[in-house]
Amino acid sequence: MRSLLLLLLPLLSVSIPLGKQTGYDDAEARRLVKLAAAAYGERHVSCINKAFGNGENFHIENIEQKSCDHLDSTCASFTVVSENARRIIVVFRGTRSKSQLFLEGWQSVGTGIDFFDMGEVNRYFLNAHLVLWPEIEKVITNPRWANFDITFTGHSLGGALASLAAARTAKQGFRSGSQIKVYTFGQPRVGNVQFARNFDAILPNTYRVVFRRDIVPHMPACHKNQTFISEHEGGAKPCHAEHQDYYHHGTEIWYPDEMSAGAHYVECLGAPKNEDFGCSDRIKFFVDQSDTYTWDHRHYFGVKVPPYGKTGCDDLLPEGKPTVFENVVKRLNLLTRTIGLD
Repeated sequence: MRSLLLLLLPLLSVSIPLGKQTGYDDAEARRLVKLAAAAYGERHVSCINKAFGNGENFHIENIEQKSCDHLDSTCASFTVVSENARRIIVVFRGTRSKSQLFLEGWQSVGTGIDFFDMGEVNRYFLNAHLVLWPEIEKVITNPRWANFDITFTGHSLGGALASLAAARTAKQGFRSGSQIKVYTFGQPRVGNVQFARNFDAILPNTYRVVFRRDIVPHMPACHKNQTFISEHEGGAKPCHAEHQDYYHHGTEIWYPDEMSAGAHYVECLGAPKNEDFGCSDRIKFFVDQSDTYTWDHRHYFGVKVPPYGKTGCDDLLPEGKPTVFENVVKRLNLLTRTIGLD
């Protein structure tokens, strides 16, 4: 029996998951996604109260919406402060239109722009950052809140802008890295390998939450290691960290199956660093499955992020309010069932 147990020990050790290896907090992410959703709508207070209740007594210090490209697409953010919790949260809105998404992709082509000697970043993201930054700086440098910790968050484009704001806050010495946390949802790649390495050196508490097959975290494309022989589906290739192309910063937190309470997630600390090929990078994406990838991008922690925020984070409407078209389809389906035509 003893010899049998010794033989089984290696197998048992493989199946037992390791304990938490990072400071990622699932409960905190579920609170912050409500604020990321709120940025898409106008009912910020309702979402804040749903996320934190009244105990921390957050108040909105500013709300911004400004044109951030030559098509007059807007970028937006809001900042909340809690004296009780001695904390500031800066929230950025994600992409709102197809034209804005097109420009984001277009401006990822070619070389990026230097970001405070940290490395190159996406031109669209940098321009949006510069448009929104002045009002944010006023809050985080206000003497009343000089020592408050700061959390930066956002969904999609909002995650990219949260990362740039956090990097600038640390780089310019407004806070130490230990006073800053970054939680993003479905965030695209922001800059090159040099930027990623410099970012990680000053901001260790950065978590990029990725749901299942969300495609946006895999855009813009990194430089793939074509010599790698893949055993994963479709022959996916890992990102190559030796090329100065787009590359992720921070730790990926991957939910590979679903995001209900207590759902399994992976702290992606494997190789290559920040682009762990054991996590979502191992997925090969196909054009004919784009609807699935888009669905995953819009849904985090059981809610459709943009419309959910517009409802004021009403948990009875996790998909947001039905559109007129959706209501018509629903009534037609009900009618056909009623008269026996389904």
